Amino acid sequence: MRKGKDKGWLLVGGCAAAAGALLLCSALVGEGIRRGLAICASVMIPSLYPFLILSDFVARTRVGRLLEGPFGGLAERVYRCPRQLAPAILMSWIGGYPAGARVLSGMVRRGSLSQRDADTALTFCVNSGPAFMAAVVGAGVFRSVGWGLFLYGCQLAAGLLAGRILSRRRAIRMRPAGGEKYQSPVEGFVGAVSSATAGMLSICAFVLVFSAVCRLLEGWGVLGLWSEWASGLSGGALTPDGAACLGVGLLEIGGGCARAQALAPGQGALVLPFLLSFSSLSVICQVAACFGDPPADFGLLLRGRLLHGAFTALLASPVLWRRFASVPAMAVGRPVLAPGSGTLLGILCLLCVCAILCSTAAGDR
Repeated sequence: MRKGKDKGWLLVGGCAAAAGALLLCSALVGEGIRRGLAICASVMIPSLYPFLILSDFVARTRVGRLLEGPFGGLAERVYRCPRQLAPAILMSWIGGYPAGARVLSGMVRRGSLSQRDADTALTFCVNSGPAFMAAVVGAGVFRSVGWGLFLYGCQLAAGLLAGRILSRRRAIRMRPAGGEKYQSPVEGFVGAVSSATAGMLSICAFVLVFSAVCRLLEGWGVLGLWSEWASGLSGGALTPDGAACLGVGLLEIGGGCARAQALAPGQGALVLPFLLSFSSLSVICQVAACFGDPPADFGLLLRGRLLHGAFTALLASPVLWRRFASVPAMAVGRPVLAPGSGTLLGILCLLCVCAILCSTAAGDR
């Protein structure tokens, strides 16, 4: 009881400190929120919102069942999990961080998957999407879509390794299908747009909150102290600007990628492989919130993100460092979905969406 009371007083103190920060540093908070809004408008919504609709559509209709055929064997042989998880794995590959989690949360709501097994599946169903990797990271940081896709491939391989390690003692078992009811394509599409819109608002809310926190830490000098300490700890391999990018990215990945575009690519090679797979505390909260009440197991999710980030860094950072260590810093910019190859990738993804919709409609007839 004493320990619980101490925690309660710590929470009270934290709330009081937060209230004081909001009252005394409202200008910094407002600036941080405006930065978060810019990131949401230029990066998050364009790259994520269409795939949230797609992942919800898959969860609501028989598309998920259809995808078990061609991809179920991959889930069983490579990820060593039930073939029914193939849609969640596929959506995590192409849709961005919360897309796979939204498919899993739909399975939990239908009763085909327990919350505990969904928590285990999240160790390998949280990835950055290829559109973000190619356009924002590849073209925006390394000036090459190909290097962004290389980093994306390393992330998928690292997720497989992390998932196998963390799920060795937590075998995933599907529940009997029972009376699972799927919606028609029209009902599924309408429901998916509505649900994805609510989910996008929730995601943007977390981005705004953590962007405000980052701006407060920067304004109070905490980020500067962290940068000097982390740079010294790395023996100078990480510059203060690179360390600041790492600190911001640990809290909110969009802000970290925005800072990475102003770094020398060699610094991006050291920082981004870990950050993009760790995904940031903001994304971890977004994924946990997909499941409502109760949320996902935050501890397991955090361990999975840390291990995933470490494996991606081991696979990608040495290669990227050898290639970009001597390349000078780029001009300062903000993350946008670049034209050219990024647009082509987006078109291909939209064509895949249309193909899935058409195949489902044909199957219902």
